Amino acid sequence: MAVFKEEHRDAPLLLDSEHAIDAMVDALIVAGPLHKGAQLESLDRQMLSSGLPDHIFLVGVSADGRFGILSYSTGEEGALIPAGKATVPVATYMFNTYPREFLEPPEVPVDVVRRAVKEFVLSGGQRPTCLEWREEPY
Repeated sequence: MAVFKEEHRDAPLLLDSEHAIDAMVDALIVAGPLHKGAQLESLDRQMLSSGLPDHIFLVGVSADGRFGILSYSTGEEGALIPAGKATVPVATYMFNTYPREFLEPPEVPVDVVRRAVKEFVLSGGQRPTCLEWREEPY
């Protein structure tokens, strides 16, 4: 499920097909500047005893729609971003009007964003393997 618009806070968008995933990424590409990121959670994974998900997958699309950012985090693995050379010192993506800064992020082409989201959703919430990951610097 995905949250990237105000109406998704109470009713997250169900991503149940490749078509739905493409539609979500397309919506991020054309969204206004305050809605360029989505928070995804898999319904196929176990919840923590607190009732919260044991993982979070963040997906952001740049203002021009050509690049994006990915962040995958779990309690076991910590917060991960794509491996590679940083494209900027800091990138700020808006998630439902809230800014989220990524330090030294390697932004990836939007087609990689699409592949990673599809892999996340279709694998039951596993960390995508279509790209390499590294710890997110803080």
